Amino acid sequence: MSVLTSCSPSLVPFTQQLRQQYKLQPDELESIQFYFSNTFVLRRGENNDKKDTNHGELTVLNDSKIEEIVIKAGTPCVIREVVDGTQVMVGFEENGNKYLVFGSINNQDGYYTLRAMEWNKGKGKVNYGEKTYYSSPGSKDVFLALKMKSLKRFDVDQKVAKGATVK
Repeated sequence: MSVLTSCSPSLVPFTQQLRQQYKLQPDELESIQFYFSNTFVLRRGENNDKKDTNHGELTVLNDSKIEEIVIKAGTPCVIREVVDGTQVMVGFEENGNKYLVFGSINNQDGYYTLRAMEWNKGKGKVNYGEKTYYSSPGSKDVFLALKMKSLKRFDVDQKVAKGATVK
């Protein structure tokens, strides 16, 4: 007789150790549902200074536009492409050319955290789509998580004792 027990799935950090322990191949990674650990914001701004000279005066209009993308903790995401043994491209929108890079580089716990071209005062400069954004402070600690459950199977060789009687 076989007995199968399971634990409820729980969110666990995606780490380099987990990737190596289970020998997760690129096609397997691309079929797992991932989630962002923390809320963070991608922000970019454009300044369009306009000038006009009328009636002997210089008029300057500073026209600014801010674009923000808010990614909440627990937002589902997928690995679009495995870059190498320590980095992956992660998408959280249907558009395939918009992604962020996460990797386990330079952190001791092996967590796959947000990668940036540069970090300045806790804000990362990242490419998303074809535009450059700056991530919110603290985004350096955002990591990927996945649901994982453990199944255990026990094979039981069972026989029923018939008992013994006095002769």
